[in-house]
Amino acid sequence: MKKILLAIFLGSFVASAFPAEYMKVSPERPVYEGQRVYKIRPGYSRKDKFDWVNFSGEFDNFYYEQGYEYTIYVEKYDPTADTIHVVKTIARDNSDAYMKQLELKKRREERAAAKAAAGGK
Repeated sequence: MKKILLAIFLGSFVASAFPAEYMKVSPERPVYEGQRVYKIRPGYSRKDKFDWVNFSGEFDNFYYEQGYEYTIYVEKYDPTADTIHVVKTIARDNSDAYMKQLELKKRREERAAAKAAAGGK
């Protein structure tokens, strides 16, 4: 019994010594002040009402592919740090909404170019 209590105590100590949290990474990487940034926000679910924040650093232990929203589990986020260590990637939203927007934008540009080539009619 003493070993179990000791294990629980040490487990809670280790968990509090290395706090971690969930975070979302936006499917887009906009340019902000001349450099490409990630848009991140704390929280796990859509009910979390946090605003997206620009993050100009990098992620450690994480592969980002544009067009997908990610839910990641990270060590405690420090806004002044230039690197966020990702403990685990929880989910990748593959609804492709961002990619659909890019396709629609491309089609609009092609139609505008065809219209301009035809004399603006």
